[in-house]
Amino acid sequence: MSTRYLSVRACNSIFSEYPDVVGIKEICKMLGIGKDKAYELVKNGELRKIPCSRSVKVPKISVIEYILRCM
Repeated sequence: MSTRYLSVRACNSIFSEYPDVVGIKEICKMLGIGKDKAYELVKNGELRKIPCSRSVKVPKISVIEYILRCM
């Protein structure tokens, strides 16, 4: 199965309590990391960023895909 298919299936069950677009605070909670690491993942392109003025917004599916890549 492709990673994309797995991430769409996982999106229906994992992190269902989070909105489809998350900020740094939610990323930290989802991954159990600090703010510095979350910003680093966004800066390095590990998590896709949605252009949104000065705040960082990331699609929830991008976080799930990151987790699947790390497995």
